Amino acid sequence: MIPEAYSVNDKVTIITGGGTGIGKHIALRFAESGAPVVIASRSLEHLEPVKKEIESAGGQALALQCDVRDPDQVQAVVDATVSEFGRVDVMVNNHGASFRCDILDMSPNGWNSIVGINLTGTFLFCRAAGRAMRDQGGGTIVNISSTAGTHGAPAMAHYAAAKAGVINFTTSLADELAPHSIRVNCVTPGPIITEGFLEVLDARGEVPKNLGQGMVMDRWGECDEIAFPVMFLASEASGFMTGANIIVDGGGRSSRGLG
Repeated sequence: MIPEAYSVNDKVTIITGGGTGIGKHIALRFAESGAPVVIASRSLEHLEPVKKEIESAGGQALALQCDVRDPDQVQAVVDATVSEFGRVDVMVNNHGASFRCDILDMSPNGWNSIVGINLTGTFLFCRAAGRAMRDQGGGTIVNISSTAGTHGAPAMAHYAAAKAGVINFTTSLADELAPHSIRVNCVTPGPIITEGFLEVLDARGEVPKNLGQGMVMDRWGECDEIAFPVMFLASEASGFMTGANIIVDGGGRSSRGLG
């Protein structure tokens, strides 16, 4: 039997980027564990199938279109959540975007777009959800970063810089919000198998023969292997954790065969 401390039952949860990949799996796992789920994305086309899957299994879901760079749209998601469910218990900032480009060839618009989605969008949702949590007496925020933010990423320096900012922002925000009984933590995935990422690699002819090559655990991670640490951070089992960054990367790169 799972201890009650690990439960997210009845915790009203907003998940950005909740229509595909890691965000979809976070939404499904929370919903099947009894959490009312609000999924947000720029594309309702991605959200509706997830909403239907949750509802067909007896869960509660609300799908809302949102550009995370727009403060008014972000606030509207939080307001709709409070209107529908009465509160916001958990905010999961999972949204993200990138494209490959050498920094010397990158336009300011390209840089600003990726930093705006990955970092500014996280700030906007943390601010909006944080205010709601402050007014209701507490809550939990989980930000999703990337090991690109800890190690860098050639041809994706804009994305790596933004994700590094998410980790640092998490630490600062945890300090600020602790007096309001709001915990703020981060999950930092390494290579995770998602449909979108594999499609991009396939289009470039870059899919490795062995997806785990160079990794300590000889494989890439599954989406649920990110969803479950997020659930832990959303639950009371992590009640003494704030400002933490959990790296989920299969042990990182292996040194076998090097040197």
